[in-house]
Amino acid sequence: MWWSIATLTTVGYGDTVPVTVLGRVAAAFTALTGIGLIALPTGILAGAFSDALRNIRASRD
Repeated sequence: MWWSIATLTTVGYGDTVPVTVLGRVAAAFTALTGIGLIALPTGILAGAFSDALRNIRASRD
């Protein structure tokens, strides 16, 4: 758990690293899933803000 938190928050201390192939595969999966879980909502939120600003600007004209 410590490793996943340190890696997903991009601190990456390097004090705990996966050694086995299975551990590295699990680590890669965890990292990619974590990035996806952050990037997807961020993109949706940014798109909603963009649409809202576009609607506000269109209503002013």
